Amino acid sequence: AQPAQNTCPATSRVRSRCPAMARSALLPPILLAALCVLALRSVAFMPAPSSPRSVAPATAAALAAAALPFAAIATDELLEYNMAGEFTTFMTGGYFAVTLGYTAISFVSYLLLTKLKII
Repeated sequence: AQPAQNTCPATSRVRSRCPAMARSALLPPILLAALCVLALRSVAFMPAPSSPRSVAPATAAALAAAALPFAAIATDELLEYNMAGEFTTFMTGGYFAVTLGYTAISFVSYLLLTKLKII
């Protein structure tokens, strides 16, 4: 008794499986994308109002809000801003305060962790 002869070469079997494997690899991302689109669609969009609303109150509020800047009288004050590269006392003090504060936190943390034999 002779062993059964394979009619197709090994390469043709691999090629015939590849499209099926490619389709099965693409299926989960496609399903996930479809699920995300459905979830976002139900969350992002609101249904249309059932009855038409009156536009008059909204129009009056919009006109009042648009006219508000003309009603306000503001003084034109010069504010002192830090220019790029300009050192101030506040900035220098803040630098040392933050640096020394974080150094103290690091030292105390290291001291506690070594005393508790964690590191």
